Amino acid sequence: MQSIQQPSCVSCGSRTQSIIDALVTTELSTVSDAKRCGTYSKGDVLYTEGQFASALHCIHAGHVRVSRYGPDGKELTLRFVGPGDVLGYAALISGQPYTTHAVAVESASICAIPREHVSRIVRDNPTFALRLMEMISQELEDAERSIMRLAQKSVKERVAEALLVLHETFGTKNDGETINIAFTRDDLSTIVGTAPESVIRALGDFKREQLITTDGQNIAIRNQSGLAKAANLGDF
Repeated sequence: MQSIQQPSCVSCGSRTQSIIDALVTTELSTVSDAKRCGTYSKGDVLYTEGQFASALHCIHAGHVRVSRYGPDGKELTLRFVGPGDVLGYAALISGQPYTTHAVAVESASICAIPREHVSRIVRDNPTFALRLMEMISQELEDAERSIMRLAQKSVKERVAEALLVLHETFGTKNDGETINIAFTRDDLSTIVGTAPESVIRALGDFKREQLITTDGQNIAIRNQSGLAKAANLGDF
C-alpha cells in the first residue's frame, strides 16, 4: 500500500453509496481527521484470516476480493466489493479475528477508520449502528445462498453464474462484451469452488455454444441470456 493525501469524507464521491453517509457532520469531520488512506496495487493484501481488526476499510475506488480457506487448504472467493462498500465490520464489532482475507484485484483507493472511532460512532449514532446490523445480516444471508448454490448447482451452472457476476461487478471494455478485468483459470476456480480443470471444460463448452469467446485471460460474453439459462437463472 502507498499512502496518499487523505480526502475529506464530506466531498468523497463514494460516500453517498456508503454507510458513511449515515454519519452526522461532526462525526464526518472526526473520521476525516483520523482515517488513513492509501492506494493498493493488484494483489496487495488488506487483511488476512486470524488477524484482529484494527480499522473499518472504506473503498473509494477499485475492487477487492474477499475469500477464505477451507479445511483442505483450498481458497474460495466469497464476494467482490467495490466503491462505497466497507470491509471488516463484523470482526471489528465482535472483537474476534478475521475469518476471511481481502486482496485487491485491481488498483484500489481505500481508507481505514480506526476501531476506536467506529466503536464511538456505533454507541452514539443509532442509524449507523442499525446499518451495520443490516449489513451483517445481509452478509449471513448471502453466505447461506452461496452454500446452497455450491450444493445444488452443477459446475457448469456455477461457472456461468460466476461470469455473469463478474460482468455485473466489473463492467465491460469498450466493445461492451469483454469483462473489464482479466482472471486466470485458477482465479475462476476459487470463485466457483472447483478445480481449474473443471472451469476450463465449462469455458470450452460455452465457447462451442457461442455464449462466450476468450483471448488469453480476457473473456467476452456474447450471449447474456444464453449464459443466464446455462446458469439456471431463467430469463435474463
